[in-house]
Amino acid sequence: MYKKTTSIQCAKYCDIYNVLPVRITMENKEKSIKCSSKSVNSLFQCDYPVYIQKTKGIVGILFSLTGEADDVQLFVIHRTVKIKKGVYFNYFSLTDSGTIKMYSDPRNRMSTLALSIPFIHKQVRSTFEIDEIFAYYYSARGNSYQFEGEEHQYWELTYVDNGELICTVDGESYVMPPRTMMFFTPHQFHTQKTNSDKSCSYLTIMFAMNLKDSKKITHRVLPCQKEVYSTLITFIQNASDKNDSNSELLLCLMKQLVIYSMQNGQDSQLKNSTTPMQQHFEDELLNEVINFIKQKIDQPITVVDICDQYSISRSTLQALFKRNLNTSPKYYINSMKLERSKILLKNSTYTVSQISEKLGYASIHYFSRKFKQEYGISPSEYSKSIVN
Repeated sequence: MYKKTTSIQCAKYCDIYNVLPVRITMENKEKSIKCSSKSVNSLFQCDYPVYIQKTKGIVGILFSLTGEADDVQLFVIHRTVKIKKGVYFNYFSLTDSGTIKMYSDPRNRMSTLALSIPFIHKQVRSTFEIDEIFAYYYSARGNSYQFEGEEHQYWELTYVDNGELICTVDGESYVMPPRTMMFFTPHQFHTQKTNSDKSCSYLTIMFAMNLKDSKKITHRVLPCQKEVYSTLITFIQNASDKNDSNSELLLCLMKQLVIYSMQNGQDSQLKNSTTPMQQHFEDELLNEVINFIKQKIDQPITVVDICDQYSISRSTLQALFKRNLNTSPKYYINSMKLERSKILLKNSTYTVSQISEKLGYASIHYFSRKFKQEYGISPSEYSKSIVN
């Protein structure tokens, strides 16, 4: 997620102006700069504050307090930026072209520091496309089913819903339990069969895709985690609707399935997945717990309080948050409190000490330390940097 220069994390590098003061335009030299490169090899540092306005395109700005490559932070220029004295910075265009205006003191000397590792902006661009979905059908096979195999010029996805399917690809056999899937590349010979004691039902999707690197998703049985299963269900629910917009949706969902599989494809071990009934229970419980935390956010609240409220063990609560939110309950509570503190600081109704006490922190020092750890700036500094 990109952060703007008006975000809390940027306050330690710069100040923000809604409108550039007239005296700045009169007292400082104005320079128009065209930004294009998305690779930055060095940072600048000035003796006096520098003012920057974006005039065209979308422009990113890099900041660092130390000049070290691992300390560089990227922000998108929003409103007028006053870069603080001594802060390292550089800029580049996030779009094909961008332009900024820079205002600096005539006495300013700009020094240049080479980065040990160049900063390269990774553009959000599609690396592959799914051009067409040719067919999708659901099959139910009994015991001892045997498909002698085939190869064709299309991509194929097989998702096992129930039972067990055995697939052979390039001479190697793979056992597919429920809620797993496999991809077969064009011209890849594959067979399918069931055991004598197990039937199977599965979904097959035939499609055209221009994926260059297929190694991440082929020759392995892929587990269907929560996001993959949800995408498959959505695909099935919309598969019978033939209108044009729905066709676009199916293509997007198919691409989403491939992306999820590429992200999880490095792990060939199947992970435990919840059943739909268990997931429904977890969704309801998690929703209740989150609402409970929101209601109690202005009070001291602990993990023990939540466990007592819902009669669950600490380990169950930990697993619930880890599996569904990929975080711990304690960290989630603290994050909610810190988000609440930002709102209270913005309203300027309470002092930092009062906010600390109101949110149930043991001391203002502990609150300030947690705030700075999360946002890189103290509560008092954040309060001063807020743009109305």
